[in-house]
Amino acid sequence: MTQRLDAAGSNNAKTKYVWDDGSDHDDVTKIYVRGGLEGIQFIMFDYVKSGQPKRSFHGYSKTGFTQMFEINHLQNEHLESVEGYYTGYPKGIQGLQFKTNLRISEMMGYAVDEKFTLAVDGKKITGFHGSAEYGLDALGAYFTEFLPTRLEPKGGKKGTEWDDGPDHEDVTKVHVRAGVKGIQNIKFDYVDKDDHMKEGPVHGSISAGGFNLEPFEINHLDKEYLLSLDGYYDETSGVIQTLQFKTNMKTSEVMGYEEKGTKFSLGCNGMKIIGFHGHAKKNLNSLGAYLTSLPLTKLEYKGNNVGTHWDDGTWQGVRKVYVYYDAFIRCLSFDYDNEGKVETRHHGSMVEVVGEEAEFLLEPNEFVTSIKGKFKNCGRGETWFTSLTFKTSTGRTSPTFGNVFGDNLVDFVLESKGCALVGFYGWCSYGAVHALGAYSHPMPSLQDAEKLEPQSGDEGASSDNDG
Repeated sequence: MTQRLDAAGSNNAKTKYVWDDGSDHDDVTKIYVRGGLEGIQFIMFDYVKSGQPKRSFHGYSKTGFTQMFEINHLQNEHLESVEGYYTGYPKGIQGLQFKTNLRISEMMGYAVDEKFTLAVDGKKITGFHGSAEYGLDALGAYFTEFLPTRLEPKGGKKGTEWDDGPDHEDVTKVHVRAGVKGIQNIKFDYVDKDDHMKEGPVHGSISAGGFNLEPFEINHLDKEYLLSLDGYYDETSGVIQTLQFKTNMKTSEVMGYEEKGTKFSLGCNGMKIIGFHGHAKKNLNSLGAYLTSLPLTKLEYKGNNVGTHWDDGTWQGVRKVYVYYDAFIRCLSFDYDNEGKVETRHHGSMVEVVGEEAEFLLEPNEFVTSIKGKFKNCGRGETWFTSLTFKTSTGRTSPTFGNVFGDNLVDFVLESKGCALVGFYGWCSYGAVHALGAYSHPMPSLQDAEKLEPQSGDEGASSDNDG
């Protein structure tokens, strides 16, 4: 069922300037925004319906900046929400930021005055409406439900089909029993969307000669998520021999027998496993999974929001950090990983820096996991950053950039356990960093980061089926 959220922004639009793209689209694929000193001049959307593109344009165009945000709907990326800022009539909307199930765009325009949010939990945006007289005056959206991604079963083709379904929030425990021929049975504990624990049924048998293995527990209360699993199955018997599960925080012991037979993997980068299905009778013959997007979290900024606001959005990771400092942190630059390409974002000014210029380079598949630092309360509600230290997923720690001594210094940490920092935002003025915040995303396993290759020999069962 489609849900329509009213347009937010200026409410004085004349009828002839009201527009409506409707909701009859499969996805939003691209968004173009032209902005200037007076706010957002125009917005343009690319939609897709049954493989056919459609474009809509609203507003007017004159001198300003243009930004584009692309959404890869072919890889199950979809638009989930919009945050915006507006002033009173006639200026309208000043800034926009878009969030998909995988990424958050940069701030397009300026974060000033009144804030609004267009979002419906569990639904995606399939269309927009609004008004455009003096530019983009107001914006509303249509929302439609989306279903979890289903990965087809991997393993042997024997046994009776079973399905725990996708209606869960997380997997919390995995129970495995091994037998003479391989994995005898498997059982999963889940938590539902109302945070109620649910014990799943046993899939397989409890035959003589088997033994229960130590359960693998996943602490969903501590933001731990099941990301992927590897296994082996015997093509002759059609029985799964070995299983190993991976979360954003740890990897289980190898469950079952030695790793031989045909290997298979289930998982998809940027997604978590929330349910299972497969085939079983006397033993476990195959496993498939249901996946949904991992949560992107905006960590609260440290410092005070004075000066100019900036927001880089989210990326695949950070490749290099540049810090320019003397007694204070004067300027920050980040090299982000944009699907293998480097995108640089620069904040602050180097004009008056007479101190140090330093950089911290990360290795491939290495992520920033925390930032520790200090800032000084300088009065009048202003905070000036004095030092920064970066820690990574491999346990490396950067040198401390800046000054750690002085009066009125406050320690801070930006960190989320089991997560990578994949983008930053904050406030700065000419030659000073006043505030710093971050976006966190559950840590991918190395296997996810490298992209799983199909190895099972099960026709049509690629490791990144359906996304």
